[in-house]
Amino acid sequence: MGAGTMGRMVLLRLALTIPILLGVSVVAFMLMRALPGDFAQAAAGTTSISAEALDTIRRQLGIDRPLWEQYLAWLSGALVGDLGRSFVTKRPVAADLLPRFLVTAQLTAMAGVIAFVLGSATGLASARLRGSADWLVRGLNSLLLAVPNFVVATLIVLLFGLYFPSVGIFNYTPFMQDPLANLTSLLLPALSLGLTVSVTISENTRAAVLEVSSQDYVMVARAKGLPRRAILLHYLVRNALTPVITVAGLQLAALLGGSILIETIFTIPGMGQYLFDSVTTRDYPAIQAIVLVAATVVLLMNVAVDIAYARVDARVSYE
Repeated sequence: MGAGTMGRMVLLRLALTIPILLGVSVVAFMLMRALPGDFAQAAAGTTSISAEALDTIRRQLGIDRPLWEQYLAWLSGALVGDLGRSFVTKRPVAADLLPRFLVTAQLTAMAGVIAFVLGSATGLASARLRGSADWLVRGLNSLLLAVPNFVVATLIVLLFGLYFPSVGIFNYTPFMQDPLANLTSLLLPALSLGLTVSVTISENTRAAVLEVSSQDYVMVARAKGLPRRAILLHYLVRNALTPVITVAGLQLAALLGGSILIETIFTIPGMGQYLFDSVTTRDYPAIQAIVLVAATVVLLMNVAVDIAYARVDARVSYE
C-alpha cells in the first residue's frame, strides 16, 4: 500500500469516527438526563435549599433550557475542549480529567505490552512445542479465562500483602516525581489488568500459527532447507500476525473498561477511579466527559489497528 493510499485510508477512517462520536455524545447526554434525580439538587450538594435557589442554579447551569439547546451548548464546548464544570469540585472537568487520563493511558499501555508479549509468547510456544507445553499453556489459559481480572487483582493484593509486605501495593507515585517508582507502582495493577487479556491473544496466536504452519509456502520453505529461524520469523510469525493484531487491538481497547475496577482496588488516581467516584456522587458533567473521551480513545485505537493490519498484510486494501 502506497503512502498516498495509506493517507487516504487514514483520513477516511478518521472521518468515519465523527458520526460515531456524535452518536456516543447524544447517548451519553440523554442517558444522564434520563437518570432519576435533579441536576440542580446534585449541583447544590444539599437537600435543604429553597425552590428559588434551585431555579437560580438551573439557570446558571443552563438546564432550564430545552434539551436540544443544552446538548448543542455542551457539544460546542466539547469541540473546543470545554467539557463543563464538575458538580463536586466546581472546577472545569477537563482540568480534573486530563491528569487522570494520562495515568489510565500509562496503566493501559503497560497492561497492553504485558498482555501482548505474554499472550504471543505463550501462544507461539504452545503451537510450536506442542506436547506438555501445549497442555500447560492451554490449562493456564482456561484458568485465567474463568477468573475475572478483579479477582486476579484481589489475589495479587492478598499474596503480596501477606508474603511480600516489603513490596508496596497502594503506593502510586506520579511519573514526574519519580519515574522508576512510578513504573514500579503500576507494575502489579498492569499485570492484573493484562493477564486476562493475554489469554485471548495467546489462544488466537496459537490458532494462527497452527493454521499458517500447514500452508503451502511454509512447506516449500522447509523443503528448500531454509533455516528454522528464517521460517519462523519471515513465514510463520509475519503471516500469523494479521489475525492476532485485530484481536489484540480489540482486547487492548477493552482494557479501558477493566481499568475501572483495577484502579479502584489499587487506589490509582486514574480515569477509571474518577468515573467510579463521579457515579457515586452523581457528577453528571464528569461522567459525560469520561464516556466521550473513552469512546474517542477506543475509536482511535480501532483506526490504529486498521493501519497496522494494512501494513502487515500487503493483500489488504481499503480503497
